[in-house]
Amino acid sequence: MSTNQSCFVWNVRGLNDRARRSVVREFLLQHRPSVVCLQETKLSQICNALANDFLGSMYDYDYVPAVNTAGGILLGWHRDCWEVLGLSKGVHSLSACLTPVGPMASWWITVVYGPQLFIDKVGFLAELLRCKDSCLGPWLICGDFNMIYQAADKSNDRLDRREMRRFKNFINQAQLQEVSLLGRRFTWSSERQRPTLERLDRCLASVDWFQAFPYHCLRPLSSDCSDHCPLLLLLDTRPADKRRFRFESFWTKLPRFIDVVTAAWSLPVTQVDPFRRLDIKFRFLARVLRS
Repeated sequence: MSTNQSCFVWNVRGLNDRARRSVVREFLLQHRPSVVCLQETKLSQICNALANDFLGSMYDYDYVPAVNTAGGILLGWHRDCWEVLGLSKGVHSLSACLTPVGPMASWWITVVYGPQLFIDKVGFLAELLRCKDSCLGPWLICGDFNMIYQAADKSNDRLDRREMRRFKNFINQAQLQEVSLLGRRFTWSSERQRPTLERLDRCLASVDWFQAFPYHCLRPLSSDCSDHCPLLLLLDTRPADKRRFRFESFWTKLPRFIDVVTAAWSLPVTQVDPFRRLDIKFRFLARVLRS
């Protein structure tokens, strides 16, 4: 499976169900990310056989176990794209230094699953600040924070201003910026008749991460098997350069030039449309001349 330089981020609401694991596998086959960040796995142990069931055999992984089927984080990486160093685990986070197999620079990623209770969120933010001290260099932090820092992140005015200030202060203290999400305002729904909508899932990054990946793009995906929206972070959205054909005037002076052109142009083409036939002939002739 060829991969894209991208990160798949999702609160899966449990991987202890085979149908849910199949949905994750379908997402990975469709979008081919090289980094997989899953939250709320609800698995206290993940063996290779289980991981292969939803990741496939091409990914290496590590995880923070769930406690009594609550919580849990998994970070997977395609072994043909990344080498991982400096893995560290917290209560609510999993960090790693991703070293690419290629020309890109190394960078840090931290996957988080924030706690529900306010008393635990103070320790959660303190844990993330400690991650910043150990993640030296470009740093991306992503996942389900279970917190918001601005009123626009919620569909109603039932806001915990104190919690919002704590989260905002952490973002400022860690010198992070929000990675813009295209085409969607909220990532979580209470799924009631009149639902509450919030942006609980997000990506934050350091200034030097933005400098390392100036052509990134964060896209929402859709799923009907979780109340959280999956996210796909493309690290480089530039189109691949294609070589343009340029006719060299000296070719006409080479021996057998006319013979090569005649042979290429005489090959049979099954297309009926004359313009399509002409296009195919020109394309084939260009390949032959370039060779």
